[in-house]
Amino acid sequence: MAFPKRTTLASVAVMCLTSMAVAGDIEPYKLSPGDAVEIGIASIADRTQRAVVQMDGNIALPEVGMVMVAGLTGSELQTRMQTLLPTKIFHVRLPDGREQMVVIKPDDVTATIADYRPIYVMGDVLTPGQQAYRPLMTVRQALAVAGGFSLLRSRAGQTGPDPVDLRRDYETLWGDYTKDYFHAARLRAELQDQADFDTQIPQGSPLSPSIGAAIAQAEGDGLKIALSDFQQEQAFLEKGEKDTADQIEVLQKREQVEAEGVKADQEDLARVTKVFESGNLTNNRLADVRRALLLSSSGALQTSVELMRARRQQEDYVRQHERNENQRKIGLLIDLKDTNARLADVTTKLHAASEKLQPTGASAQPLPIAGETIRAQVTIVRKMSEEWRKLAAGEDTIVMPGDTVEARFSTDLQSAAVQ
Repeated sequence: MAFPKRTTLASVAVMCLTSMAVAGDIEPYKLSPGDAVEIGIASIADRTQRAVVQMDGNIALPEVGMVMVAGLTGSELQTRMQTLLPTKIFHVRLPDGREQMVVIKPDDVTATIADYRPIYVMGDVLTPGQQAYRPLMTVRQALAVAGGFSLLRSRAGQTGPDPVDLRRDYETLWGDYTKDYFHAARLRAELQDQADFDTQIPQGSPLSPSIGAAIAQAEGDGLKIALSDFQQEQAFLEKGEKDTADQIEVLQKREQVEAEGVKADQEDLARVTKVFESGNLTNNRLADVRRALLLSSSGALQTSVELMRARRQQEDYVRQHERNENQRKIGLLIDLKDTNARLADVTTKLHAASEKLQPTGASAQPLPIAGETIRAQVTIVRKMSEEWRKLAAGEDTIVMPGDTVEARFSTDLQSAAVQ
């Protein structure tokens, strides 16, 4: 077995990888099947041993045998070899053909990780696949080797509609979306009796800010007019209700006075009738008293009828007041439902139009869709302990051997779901 002296760069790489893991709050890298290690002994020149970690985690070293190294960090591998090799007997053939035993000192032993398991890049990149791992490799570097972001790598060279027409259709859909977006905001504000709503243009809109502001202004003016008209109608009914309540109060007082008058006339008629029957009163006097009672009774009856009508009118005002409010809310809810349905339809069409307009080159960023911010999201799939985990990553995140880097375009809502 030959052990080289060319171990300085590899040792530095291991040290950098270990320090990187600590600085990035990542566990130090541990050897796994597929990695290759290189063992050297300074006191034995011109001999080297390179071994690949087998599936069972062992490496095969001549004159040593099978050595378990899986799960060891770079420093632990160095310690293991410094402990193991000095206990073995090594023979070196001299130029004259004789063999000589060599005593190995721990300080003569070097053990490094020569090659790492590859990483894999998949998803919305130009050339997904396997890549050789390099110490301190970042997501940005892995994506660069994969050709960068691209949604439509399979569509390169396809013929289709005129891009100008596609762009026109895309912006037209955005105009429809913006109109329904502000109309829905106006309806929600009107349902809550609010005089204004958020007039900020939907995020990602390619339309001119002046166009969006004009649409929002029109809906805002419509909201103010609708609220003013409704409030005037309700104020009219409330005034009618109040006037009727005042009328009822007057009629109740008049009814009470007239009831007392009828009672007095009835008592007067009883007294006059008794005197008339005794022969002490003329018939004309009795007729006058009867006529007075009839008049007061008629007046009291008429007042009762007017009071009933006033109360009915008051009930009508109250009911109309409630009916106006309910019918208004029903109309607004129906309008809001139809508007939301149109928004969903336009959003679907925007997704389709956006995909048609995507560029085919590398580093392509998707067009905004219906107010959603679409961004590139990177996820690292890494085996930690005995399980695989998905880790959110940025472009400057350090990757580890065996990682799978997945690049996807997604909305904020989809990113939250992944998290």
